[in-house]
Amino acid sequence: MKKYFIACLLGIFSLSAWAQNDAGRLSISAVQPEYENIPEEARANLETKMQRLLSDCGLVSTEADRFIMTARVDITTREVNTAGMIVQRMDITFIIGDVVEEKIYATSTIHTWGVGETETQCYIQAFKNIKTNNPDLVALVNDTKDEIISYYTDNCTFLLQEAERLAAMQQYERAIANLVTVPAVCADCYTTCQNKAVEIYKQYINLEGKKLIQNARSAWLAHRDYDSATEALSILAKVNPEAQCQTQANALIKEINTQLRRIEAAKAAAAQAEWEFKMKKYEDEMELKRQKQEGWNALANRFGRIDIGYKRERAFKFGSSSK
Repeated sequence: MKKYFIACLLGIFSLSAWAQNDAGRLSISAVQPEYENIPEEARANLETKMQRLLSDCGLVSTEADRFIMTARVDITTREVNTAGMIVQRMDITFIIGDVVEEKIYATSTIHTWGVGETETQCYIQAFKNIKTNNPDLVALVNDTKDEIISYYTDNCTFLLQEAERLAAMQQYERAIANLVTVPAVCADCYTTCQNKAVEIYKQYINLEGKKLIQNARSAWLAHRDYDSATEALSILAKVNPEAQCQTQANALIKEINTQLRRIEAAKAAAAQAEWEFKMKKYEDEMELKRQKQEGWNALANRFGRIDIGYKRERAFKFGSSSK
């Protein structure tokens, strides 16, 4: 949604380049949904017919349109004539509405009929019979244009106050969405709403940035090690560069970096001290073993030696007993 906000905000200042009047800036899209009773080929034909009507009335269509024109088709009679052809009479109610506010501005019903070998042919024939210069349809479009322009001209102050109320309750996304979807049919209202959207967007990114900084600090203080520092940094990377609290985010990064280096240095010193202690212990143990070995050798030399006289006496005895 943030990307959507940014894309909308980037287009705010293009309004001054427009040289059209308010009615010329109104955009309405023809949207005919799929109904089970209307074949796809016929549905597309009806949608194309509405597009031509809107174009003939001087309206353009874009993907961002909040205003749409659609139609409801009601079959009034259906019969098969003597030639075996299907004859259908129908009422087509054309509707112009606002998909954002879910509001219907106006409707107009046209009576038409179609003949064909199939129902699809009947529908297509009936839709072809509708003329884009039909006075009722032209009046529908023109009257709706005037009503939409009047609504935003008369209610611009209310729209701004509502956005401010939502922003005060920290419902920034909703406030911004309401403002950036205001159509450009009223130049003054459109420009004012877009400027207000920029103002509220700045409040929004500042609040979000402060929350992110708080979360990053909590993540760092949880363990104060390399892993927690990495987690904190990934959170701080989400702070919008345009947020006023970006300086606070940079300060926290510097603080974490300084403390992490100090902690790692202390750990390294402690590890070195522990290693030296282990080496000293090892050397002491080896020295003790060497001393024990020397003592054993001395005892072996002292008590393990057998007198040569005794050896000769035993040898003589062994020799005598073997006779």
